[in-house]
Amino acid sequence: MWWDQWNNFGSRPYFPFLVGLTDDQGNLKEDNDFYHVYVNGDYVGDKVIIAQGDSGPDSVQEFLRSRGFENYNMHLEGNRINIYADGDEEAEQIKKHLSVYLSIR
Repeated sequence: MWWDQWNNFGSRPYFPFLVGLTDDQGNLKEDNDFYHVYVNGDYVGDKVIIAQGDSGPDSVQEFLRSRGFENYNMHLEGNRINIYADGDEEAEQIKKHLSVYLSIR
């Protein structure tokens, strides 16, 4: 059984059911992969990556476009998504929509 492999891997146990659960860099996928989302410098929430294939920033952009928002720019810095909206009213609407989206995703 797998526990018999303990000595073959030094101090690291061998768990065969974890094989294949890696990201693109070969690291184990973290349960808490996320992006902090900001609109015009204001923190709105975190975009948590809950499934393989969730594109993070792209899914945020797809959501905004599906809601009819087009007058904004998005910039990714590490795990931070910065959205810059034209005008205060547009920014407030984006914040409102993203707040709901991020809380249910």
